[in-house]
Amino acid sequence: MDESLYLYESIGQVADRMILEAAEDLGLGSRRRRGGRRLWRTILIAAAIAALMGVTAYAAGLLGLTERIYPVQESERVIVVPNGIKGSPTYEGTGAWWTWVYEHRNDPEGDLSALDGQTRRTCFLYRAGSPEAAAELYRIAETYGLRLYSDSVHALDGERLRALTGIGPFLREGEAELRGGYVFPDGSFSSEGELRMDGLALHFDLRRFSTGAIYPYGGAMRLPDYREEELVTALGQTVDLVDWRGERCAIWYLSKDGSCFISLELFGLPGLDALQAAGYADHAELARAIADRVDFEALCERNSQAAELLEPPRDASENADALARLEDFYHSDMFTAARDFQSFFTQTFYGSCFTGVHGQAGYEDIDRELERLAAQYGLRYASERHSEGGTVYYDNGARYHREEAPADESLRLAVTHYIPKDALYTRMIHYTDFADYERVWAYTTAEGQQILCAADGPEKLSGSYLLYETETAWVLVQIGHRDPTVMEQAAETIDWTAFD
Repeated sequence: MDESLYLYESIGQVADRMILEAAEDLGLGSRRRRGGRRLWRTILIAAAIAALMGVTAYAAGLLGLTERIYPVQESERVIVVPNGIKGSPTYEGTGAWWTWVYEHRNDPEGDLSALDGQTRRTCFLYRAGSPEAAAELYRIAETYGLRLYSDSVHALDGERLRALTGIGPFLREGEAELRGGYVFPDGSFSSEGELRMDGLALHFDLRRFSTGAIYPYGGAMRLPDYREEELVTALGQTVDLVDWRGERCAIWYLSKDGSCFISLELFGLPGLDALQAAGYADHAELARAIADRVDFEALCERNSQAAELLEPPRDASENADALARLEDFYHSDMFTAARDFQSFFTQTFYGSCFTGVHGQAGYEDIDRELERLAAQYGLRYASERHSEGGTVYYDNGARYHREEAPADESLRLAVTHYIPKDALYTRMIHYTDFADYERVWAYTTAEGQQILCAADGPEKLSGSYLLYETETAWVLVQIGHRDPTVMEQAAETIDWTAFD
């Protein structure tokens, strides 16, 4: 069914009581004349349509990209609002913020250290690099009643992206491979992938934008030439086709309830010979065929998984107990001796850490330092080592393991240090105090192990870590991701019982 008919017929079916309640909420009229019930209903329906038009006009087949272009005054630039149309608070607030950013693009950066961690992360997303910019960002958001983002969940593959977003099967013919992306708490997401149909392999970006928020990653730009076409697809869904007059085109859709926009943008489109071989005259015809094969409402289906994952507090300021336990580890004899040794080693030798053992020919100065630290802290240095697979074993009980082919993408680049509490260990490379980390928290796995987590330490001086403690050892896992939810995904993947 054409959605314009859907909208008209649906409103016509609304009960009188609901219309009157809606009229009261909207402040439409306070009395009615006798005998004017049908006329009053007609007037209220018209008023309701007018009130809803700001979010449903596109779905009724009336609006497209042109209605989302916000002009930057006294410039040749515009702001493309991905989640709001002219006249809506989302459109006005988004335009106001990115206009302010453009007008203040030469302002110096400022000190945001006085802000809490979540506010700093929000400012980073929106390029608010000073207290003045932060104040303006939050003022605009409050003025227009818009949400601001601070955190997102990274999906490392298409399967996890589907689970985090709730999207349904959306391609009726052909094959679509999603390659992960990121998801905001309200279900907005960005992903990329490959669409295979009619012998063609097409790269695409798939995004969902929720209304009622200022979307980050925006800005003022010079708009390239484009051609726009409205289309009702084979499923009766009204879409807007935008041809950027090059090897790129986009298909836009607004959900029936007006809550989100879908953007399917195609890149690296095939040349004319390949198009004709697949049965298409040009890029526009290909885009129409793709639109007919996509169920855009399935892309609007959502769940609350991303919001639930982001809900637990992970800032260090909110997790004093976890921070105290990490500080105990940091100030332990083992960790203190390791820091002392690295300070000695990096002042004298190349490299970030010492991977050898005591007693190597030509390294008598290293031997003396190992002996000194072992005596001072009551620790055992290693005199022998051997390797098995990706693991290096030391004769003082320490082990070092680098993931070569991880079972889960969350463990890509992961390095595991198994360190007995009485071992002198020299293979760690980051020794930043956990008190300087922005995010510190405790995570309990499905099997009941409590893992201490640390992320967002000083730039270039720290890593992202999982720490597990047994009676006799520490297990420190350096993770190649700083997203807390990915770190927790890794914590669920690791078999911690192997270290007990």
